[in-house]
Amino acid sequence: MTDLSKALDAAVDADIVSPGQRDRLARHFAEAGLMPAGAGVAEAGLLDDLSAPRDAEPAQPVEESEAPRFVRGFHDILITIGVVAALAGLWRLAGVWVVLPAILVLAEILVRRQRLALPAFTLTVAFALAVFSLVLRLTEPVEWTGREALLGVVISIAQPLALIPFYWRYRVPAALAAIILAAFGFLFFLLLAAIQAASGTPAIFTAQPLLVNLVALACALALFATAMAFDLRDPGRLTRRSDVAFWLHLGAAPALLYGIVATLLQGQGGGPWWANEPGLAEALVVVGVITAMMLTGIVIDRRAFVTSGLVSLGAAILVLARVADFQAGDVAAVAVLLVGLIVLVLGVGWLRLRRLLLAVLPPVLRDRLPPAAA
Repeated sequence: MTDLSKALDAAVDADIVSPGQRDRLARHFAEAGLMPAGAGVAEAGLLDDLSAPRDAEPAQPVEESEAPRFVRGFHDILITIGVVAALAGLWRLAGVWVVLPAILVLAEILVRRQRLALPAFTLTVAFALAVFSLVLRLTEPVEWTGREALLGVVISIAQPLALIPFYWRYRVPAALAAIILAAFGFLFFLLLAAIQAASGTPAIFTAQPLLVNLVALACALALFATAMAFDLRDPGRLTRRSDVAFWLHLGAAPALLYGIVATLLQGQGGGPWWANEPGLAEALVVVGVITAMMLTGIVIDRRAFVTSGLVSLGAAILVLARVADFQAGDVAAVAVLLVGLIVLVLGVGWLRLRRLLLAVLPPVLRDRLPPAAA
């Protein structure tokens, strides 16, 4: 019986089952007489539950539906603090040329050998930033005025070229997601550079903002489709595909939101939509777009589509509050209050909203999405 309890604990530590699944298995084994009741679940007494395993408290389905594997213990956090502090100091003292090999040495120890989740993610981000900084330094002597799209091509192609061997060596899901994100960045700048070369338009970002926005929106839609391809192959979110999809959605959500808003509201002006004294119509458009994004996030069970629009939602509420003639000192408070209430309502009612929305979808689509918990 003790061996079975230890086996369940080891399965949780190895990410084979979740803590909630461990608890349900323990209850099943206890009912079958294979384990004592106290080995898997908490007792009813005031202090008796202190004797239960730390992972015995079952997680709610809403907590388990979107959980990238970050931390497996405080050891991960402690090591990550050391990694960030060491790399930051080394970068300041010796520069990126020394930081890059230091990242690879740490990756060999912490990722390749020890398989630490949070340090693996941190080192992946540090490696991508170091490559970006190195390419910027190498391209700095060149005059890029009027050829910003070509500079973007050079910078964005370096990321996947460097990250592909990094992912091949260490198999970090965030690295694969970064490769895909960088590839779409490369595609965006490559299309703009090709259009600029074909048309002879100088400084395409300022001369043709609507065209730039349309290309960005097309790339954002393609990125979202790629993220959904990973998601649809793992609706139960049991494999690393789900982790890759998580990071892709984290990039696709803001890209989609601001691509749509930019195309609709700032095609000829440039700058964020709230920078040009927007009125009621612009605010309503933004609220409509954000609402559609949030509903999409609920349907596909990805919270990035909710969080990505909070800044724009706050700006839209500010505009609506001014139109409603609120006192100047109350406008910001109203915006913050409403954003907070919307987030709370969506967070608390996430499962109920998913069930309602999935119920109206055709079965052929609903069956391919993550199931709504009962």
